[in-house]
Amino acid sequence: MNWLMVVIFATLAGDVYIFYTPKFESREACIQSVMDPQDQKKYVRKLFLEYGQRMPIHAVNCLPEDKIKQILQEYNGEVKGNKT
Repeated sequence: MNWLMVVIFATLAGDVYIFYTPKFESREACIQSVMDPQDQKKYVRKLFLEYGQRMPIHAVNCLPEDKIKQILQEYNGEVKGNKT
């Protein structure tokens, strides 16, 4: 099972960013990378490149890739179902 890092921003919309790379073999390995100061610099740099500014981070978590896919599919289904 692959684990991915998920960043939740402290924005009104509750924006989320999913790091699809690197993938981790365990939650522990993912959390260890989240806590590593050298890895943190790489992640912050990537987020800055994506958003063009520093984003306020509320939380970071590690979730199984299949659970993330399930959540995204359910969300996309709800969004499509709400269109008029």
